[in-house]
Amino acid sequence: MAGLMTARVLADHFESVTVLERDAIEDRPSLHRSIPHGHHYHALLLGGQEVLSSLFDGFTDELHGLGAVRFRLGTEIAFFLPGGKAYTMSGSVKVPRDLGFDAHSQSRGLIEHCVRQRALAVPGVRLQTGCTVRGLVHQHGRVGGVRWEGPAGAATLNADLVVDTGGRGSQGPRWLEEIGVARPPETTIGVDFAYASTKYRLRSDHELRESLLGFFGPAPQYPNGAYLGAIEDGMWHVSLAGRFGDYPPTDEPGFLAFAASLHTPRLHEIIKDAERVADIVGYRFPTSIQRHYEQVPSFPPGFLVLGDAICSFNPIYGQGMSAAALQVRALQHVLGECRAGSGTLDGLASAFFPRAAQVIATPWTLAASLDLAYPQTVGDRSGLSRERSQYFAALYALAGVDVEIQKLITEVFHLARPLSALMDDTLRTRVGS
Repeated sequence: MAGLMTARVLADHFESVTVLERDAIEDRPSLHRSIPHGHHYHALLLGGQEVLSSLFDGFTDELHGLGAVRFRLGTEIAFFLPGGKAYTMSGSVKVPRDLGFDAHSQSRGLIEHCVRQRALAVPGVRLQTGCTVRGLVHQHGRVGGVRWEGPAGAATLNADLVVDTGGRGSQGPRWLEEIGVARPPETTIGVDFAYASTKYRLRSDHELRESLLGFFGPAPQYPNGAYLGAIEDGMWHVSLAGRFGDYPPTDEPGFLAFAASLHTPRLHEIIKDAERVADIVGYRFPTSIQRHYEQVPSFPPGFLVLGDAICSFNPIYGQGMSAAALQVRALQHVLGECRAGSGTLDGLASAFFPRAAQVIATPWTLAASLDLAYPQTVGDRSGLSRERSQYFAALYALAGVDVEIQKLITEVFHLARPLSALMDDTLRTRVGS
């Protein structure tokens, strides 16, 4: 996803853009080997939706036309909490309210297929599959391409700019070491998290009013939870989530038993007699990782890193695609500034990485704050405070009586607004009163 969005932006500035892909790619909605988390529930947050709509005209209508389920925020997403059903994860809003914007729910294969088709339709963009990149071409103090291997053997691709969007397993740090550049410092949070997911066709008597249901309780008492989301072809995607060794099983009896063990019986009641139409697939996610490329001295010209290759979040919060999209927008702005200024790419890395870090700050802080609420999570808690927790608790309570505050909180959690929007002095005064 990050690579395809990046290719679209680069095509505005370069004669040709080559996307090197390790896996075989089918010309239909499907998953490929390098996306192990692709079997799990995917929703496109508002922030990512806005970027993709700016990159590809009519994107959300096309996605919807392919089968993605469009749902209204505030009315068509609900949470089953220990205190009952609510329309915010904090439980402060007990009745549906229309917040004025939509989100989309679909399989990972569907949204990736949609983005791929649109990106490859851009003049100058081509996809080359079956390619494993082995390292960077480095000469005269700059990166000038990549070394890769394919079915026909080893090859070199020369390029004015190389962008590593290799995901969580990115080899970028090693490639930098090989050309004499220091690895980026890393921040990690040991979340010890795991998914198990499958798809169902529900019985006709389950007339669900919402398109996305969450089954969660507050930390630290309730580490486990689940999502049930409507996706294409009339299917419903179920992802069970567990932490700290209590992982959801991938056999059907165990899967259903885990669902029944949640703080609410509602999910189990819905799926126990439904038709399962896909395998149950598990995925372990031990740590969230942020690589601080903005702190690497003398970063080589001609090379950038973007997406999960910079920052990989706990997937339970659904931020990955949208966080990558926001980094792509930052790259779009920086490229435009470089072209309008010096006309060269020499200052691209020093301009891009600080902006990427700024973009990442909101989703990283949100995810870290939620994960570190569990005492078993391993990570730096110095940024957390009782006063901060009390402020946000009061803010969530205020959202229960003020739809505009609910809308603002939703926009922040959907990465359409920065976290700083919740720290505005006027808002602080209202929360304090």
